[in-house]
Amino acid sequence: MKSKLISALILSVLLTAGCQDKESQAQIDELNRTVSQLTEQNKRLEMDLSVQKMRADNLIPSIFAEEEVVFQKSETINYPKSKEYAPEEGKIEYSVSTLKTNADWLNALLWAELTRENGNVPTREEFVAAYQKQLDDTKKEMLEIPSIGYEDKRWVDFIGQREKLATFAIGYYGFSGGAHGMGGKRYFTLDMTTHRILQLTDLFDANVLSKIKALLWEVYIRNGEVKDDETFVGKQDFNVSDNFYLDFNGVHFIYGAYEIAPYAAGEQDLTLGWWQLEDLLKASFKQQNYVKLVSEANE
Repeated sequence: MKSKLISALILSVLLTAGCQDKESQAQIDELNRTVSQLTEQNKRLEMDLSVQKMRADNLIPSIFAEEEVVFQKSETINYPKSKEYAPEEGKIEYSVSTLKTNADWLNALLWAELTRENGNVPTREEFVAAYQKQLDDTKKEMLEIPSIGYEDKRWVDFIGQREKLATFAIGYYGFSGGAHGMGGKRYFTLDMTTHRILQLTDLFDANVLSKIKALLWEVYIRNGEVKDDETFVGKQDFNVSDNFYLDFNGVHFIYGAYEIAPYAAGEQDLTLGWWQLEDLLKASFKQQNYVKLVSEANE
């Protein structure tokens, strides 16, 4: 009897353990399925994030820009009356402004183009301190030798954007007496995807610059309307300007005061259309698809 009871108890324990093992295995299998599903979902999320990052890297942002004043001070000096000819007052004005855009790298680039001196780019604090010293020195000089005024202005203009090309200009104006001050603008076009400012060497090989010069000369003399001996500058002294920018129409070559025209004529813009330049452009430039060329438009 005892042996039968012991056998029954052992069988009961074994049956109970077997049921528990089956339940534990079922739970383990369920957990494995859950882990597998979560792993697959994680892989899909990583792929989605990778695709979104690639799209973001290739996205060309539209530029939003507003003026940001860096330094702006003016002061009027009243001179004592003198029996000799001398101005009654003199005005000092220093003004510097940049552009604040929606891209940090672009802000840094514009600051560098505005402030770089001998290859060095100052911090904002260094720049403001240097300008304050210039203003103080100018005031001291004007108190010693009266003059009607002194102006020093620098600024950045946003000219426009077309897809991945954006154009800016660094403006400057200075006056230290005389009939008029001197000013101008230095233009540049940059690639928004590479963050590089385009140079003439990006567009043309050196061996085609003579052809560029000939085309510009024709624009300058208005295709023969102005005789060669009537121009402000002679053909031998006429050069291809490295102050240029690109837009939908073509390449604008900019000439400042007295370069190819008198001061009163202002800045001179000699533009060559893409249809004139297509055969002269570097193959590497064409491959960038910055502009729609005539041959491409006809395909």
